[in-house]
Amino acid sequence: MERIIYHGSEFIIEKPEHGNGNIHNDYGLGFYCSSNKELAKEWAARRNGYGFINKYIIRDDRLKVLDLTKPPFNDVLYWVALLMHNRELSSDLRDNFPRELKYLEDKYLLDVSSFDVVIGYRADDSYFRFPGAFIRSEITLESLNKIFQAGELGKQYVLISSRAFELIRFIDYQEVTRDSQVDYYKRKSGADKVFQDLLNSDRYSKGTRLRDLVIDYE
Repeated sequence: MERIIYHGSEFIIEKPEHGNGNIHNDYGLGFYCSSNKELAKEWAARRNGYGFINKYIIRDDRLKVLDLTKPPFNDVLYWVALLMHNRELSSDLRDNFPRELKYLEDKYLLDVSSFDVVIGYRADDSYFRFPGAFIRSEITLESLNKIFQAGELGKQYVLISSRAFELIRFIDYQEVTRDSQVDYYKRKSGADKVFQDLLNSDRYSKGTRLRDLVIDYE
C-alpha cells in the first residue's frame, strides 16, 4: 500500500538518512513523520514560526510494521513502556519509581529494532506529562486509555530500519507560516487544560493506578 506522510522541519529534507536523529525520541532513533498534514505544519513552525513540511510516499506493504494503535499491541501500556525506555526521564521518575519502570519494562517493552516502521501516538512535552503522571499514580489507567483511544495525541509514523529509508520517496515541500505556530500553542494549551482536569478528577478516583498493578505483579 502506498502511503503519503509528512515531516515537519526547519529544513527541506529530500533524502532522509538512516542513523540520524535523537535516540531519546518516543520510539528511539528514527525519522518521525505523520499522515496528518496539520500536525506536521505545527511541528515545523513550533520554535520559530516558520519551516517546511516535507511530503513523501512510501510503500509499507513491503515492510514489517509495528502498529501500536491496533491489536495486539494497542494496550496503552506498550506505548508507556516505550516512552519510559527511550525518553530522558526526570530524576524524580528514575529515583522514586524504579519498581513501576521495571514492571513496564519486564511486561510491556517491545523491541522496535525488529521492525521497519512504528506507528504510534506522540508524546511531545505537552503530552509526556500524561504517562509521567501515570507512573506517579496521579492519574488512572482508565483516564490514560481515554486520552489514548480518543486520538488526542496524534499519530506518528516512524521509519526505523535502513530498508524503510530505501523505500521512502520525496515528493515536494511546502513552506509553513506563523499561523501553524499559533495552532501548535493552541493545541498545547488544550493539552494543559485536559491534563489539569484529569489531575483534579482522578485525585479521589477508584480507578486502576500503576502502583496497584506493581503490587499484584510482585
